[in-house]
Order: sequence, then structure tokens, then C-alpha cells
Amino acid sequence: MSFAFFCLMKRLFYLLLIAHFQVFAQTDTITIYFDIGEFEVSSKELKKLQVDKTEWQRVDIISYTDYLGTERMNERLSMNRSREVRARLVQYGLNTATLGIIEGRGVAGETLNTLKGIQKNRRTDIIIVYNLIELKDTVWAQESDFTENSAVIPVIKPKPLKLKDALYSAKVGDQLVLSNMIFLPGQHFLTAESLTSYNELLETMNQNPNLKIKIEGHICCKIDNEDGLDLATNKFNLSEARAKYIYDLLIYDGIEENRLDYEGFARNNPLFPFERTEEEKTANRRVEIRILEK
Repeated sequence: MSFAFFCLMKRLFYLLLIAHFQVFAQTDTITIYFDIGEFEVSSKELKKLQVDKTEWQRVDIISYTDYLGTERMNERLSMNRSREVRARLVQYGLNTATLGIIEGRGVAGETLNTLKGIQKNRRTDIIIVYNLIELKDTVWAQESDFTENSAVIPVIKPKPLKLKDALYSAKVGDQLVLSNMIFLPGQHFLTAESLTSYNELLETMNQNPNLKIKIEGHICCKIDNEDGLDLATNKFNLSEARAKYIYDLLIYDGIEENRLDYEGFARNNPLFPFERTEEEKTANRRVEIRILEK
């Protein structure tokens, strides 16, 4: 196979991969509106949630406020709106395994000189993904993963980390690799299989109230920017986005914010600098927790 032909084929494969994501990840949005200062869903807006959810494969819940009130109050209010909508969706039959981002982003839109606010900005956006591509045991390579003789191969899953056992002997400053915390390729969303690992982390935090951690995100493979591209947001902050995603989930599930921190390290701290095998690439795609206090 000529070098020129190889270059053409790897470029074609990369473009097909991007097209695969675009074709098989269809989205829709349901928007819930709120009265000034309220986070409870009105009876009129509740009707929007009473729909068939059997084909929903991922649901992101993101809430906003208008400019009325203080910044801190609006951050809290927007998060309460997301929590309320989540609770209502579950009440009306949502499978909790499909939940993705749950965020309160505070003030959205412009500021006006009126006490009436702007209703279109007092809202929760429920972003629904249908026909999400199934990515279970295989991690797809990026263009930079290829060599002339390489191929996309299944990942050999690492043995689950017994976090409680590791924590028992860990010291302040130690790092623990969450080896079975797997993300969708090129995105900051966890796969369904990773919920067990996340729940283990959550349980460990709940059972150790003095434990404080820093969540550290890492990526694999040669990159041309400071960090990898997050296909979900089109931003070059993939390692940070993955760490923040775990951070936000823990806060949503009741872990105090002052017990948590997060940071993305891109590919600055690889376990395997040269990544000669697919297993080494997989090991470099990881989330670690650093013990701050215990």
C-alpha cells in the first residue's frame, strides 16, 4: 500500500467517523418556563414532561435565570430548577440511567431596566438524544491514533478498581486511577457501564465525610492543541470537561462543593508516553482522584 493511499484512507476513515456521530445522534429540546423567582414547575408546563420517553437515550438538563436577583441567588435558583425538572421527569417515567448533564448556569441573556425580567430566560432546557451510537467495548481511534499498520481494535477492559480498599492505604497527595470510568470517545459523557464506577466513588465520598479530593482528567494520543476537542461542545477542553463532569455529578448528588476540586491535564501526564499499543492509549484516557484530605 502506497503512503499516499494510506493517508487518503485514514483521512476518509476520520471523516466517516465524524459523519457517524452526526447521523446517529439526533437531538430534540423541551423548554420549561418559570415565573420570577420560582423553581417549581407550573401545571401548564408539567404537561410538556408527560410524553413518551422510551426512545430517550440521554437527557441533559440545563437551567437559567434572568437578570433579576443577585448572582449567587441566580446560580442557586437555576440549579434548583434543574433538580426540580429532574425529579418531575423521573416521576413521569424517565430512566435515571439516561441522565447526563444536570446544571444550573445562572443568568442567561441580556439585562433590561425593568422589574418584570425576561421570561424566555427563566427556563430549563431538556436536551434529548435519540439513536445514540452504541459504544460499549470498542474505543474508536482518532486520526492521530493511526500508523500505517494500525487498526481499530477492541479495548481490553481493566479490572474494576476497589476504591474503598485503595483509599484505606492511600495517603494525602496520592492519586487513584478510576480505570473503569469510561467516556464516550471525544466527549465528556460517561458510558452506561461507568455508572457502577461513579456510584462506587459517590458511596466512598458519603462513607468518608472527611475525605476531600481533586478530580483530574487526562487524554491520550498526539494532539495539536493544548487540550483535546470535545465533540459535544466543539471546545478544546476535553480533559477539563471530563473532570468537571464528575465534579458536577458529585455536587448534584449531595457532596459538598468544598470537598471537591477538578483540573484537566490534557496529555501532559501520560502513564505511557509513547503509546505503542491500544491498551496503553486506553490507560492514558483516564480520570484520577488526588487525595487532598482524609
